[in-house]
Amino acid sequence: MELFARYRPEFSTFEETMVEVLATTLATPEFLYLTLRTAADRTAAESADSSERISDLEFASRLAMFLWSSVPDEELLTLAEQGTLRKPEVLTVQVNRMLTDARSSRMSKHFVEQWLGLDRMDSVTHLTDATLKDAMLAEPVAFFDHVRRHNLSVVDFIHSDYVVVNERMASHYQVPEVHGPQFRPVPISPSLNRGGILTCAAIMTINSDGKDSHPLKRGVWMLKRILDDPPPPPPPNVPEVDLTDPEILKMTLKERIVNHRNKPACLSCHSRIDPWGIAFENYDALGSYRTQIGGQPVDAAAELFNGQPLTGIDGLKQYLLVDRQDQFVRAMVQKLTSYSLGRPMSFGDSAEIDSLTASLRQKGDGLDDLIHLIVQSDLFNSR
Repeated sequence: MELFARYRPEFSTFEETMVEVLATTLATPEFLYLTLRTAADRTAAESADSSERISDLEFASRLAMFLWSSVPDEELLTLAEQGTLRKPEVLTVQVNRMLTDARSSRMSKHFVEQWLGLDRMDSVTHLTDATLKDAMLAEPVAFFDHVRRHNLSVVDFIHSDYVVVNERMASHYQVPEVHGPQFRPVPISPSLNRGGILTCAAIMTINSDGKDSHPLKRGVWMLKRILDDPPPPPPPNVPEVDLTDPEILKMTLKERIVNHRNKPACLSCHSRIDPWGIAFENYDALGSYRTQIGGQPVDAAAELFNGQPLTGIDGLKQYLLVDRQDQFVRAMVQKLTSYSLGRPMSFGDSAEIDSLTASLRQKGDGLDDLIHLIVQSDLFNSR
């Protein structure tokens, strides 16, 4: 109304004035971003309570944005206004209510897309089947949603004895007797070489060169997305593989990588990255499993920089589950907490992330438990 009163003398009609009022409103930071009030905006009672603690209404907004990607409903607002929303017994009931609401599927979709980098599918040109592309993008989201709804262990993302597929993805993976467009968990045998999200077709597709696998892209993806240990950016003037050299053209993809890696300028980075990606060599540019390339057996054996051998996807999964499980769980805690707050984690957040990780491990690594731990944490309750 204040804007309307200010703008009305400047326009000849009511409609023109309202357009300007609405345009101004839609362009304000408060509309575009989830903002927090400064100390000067808070009441004396709120400031005395804690200079770092967000208000109950700010907490309700943060909670709704995290779990629903939307604004709080009347029930959340009422509890926030009453000052009871953050009582442990009340908060538990509300989080459970929100997670069973259909709006919680937005969290699964938005988080998984950001976590796994699925937006890169937009630049993929070698996938021409629109139905398959849609199913590929939906599969990891459906897998995450299944784990969340049943409070299964986040370690299932590394490996599981089931896949979550619909008929189109089941056909792509050669899983029999799956019909219809709905995604559902389907038990699988080890011979299928699936389970978890590492071998999802979407992951293999976005980390390919359009014709074949791309061990470097897949290795970088593993370190960045799964272990939260991204490699440093490549140094300037890195020599590229000379594809005009007939001797290079005779090499397999793995042999080209080894040849490139042995150059002094490339060794330090590639020795950390390439072995992770080579372990995925059994999966082609569309994520289909293969045992031969050009009539030759697939060579998916590699050795990590620490001397640890990896033999294909089975060796990779076993190593992650046995030796890197704590690192993966901590990475999941950090990534989901970062998503919940809408900001990257800093060094100052490390102690709280470690504490959340320890609590989650004690509870059995359930994804639903992780969400409850995050909303109860000091990080989520602070500005």
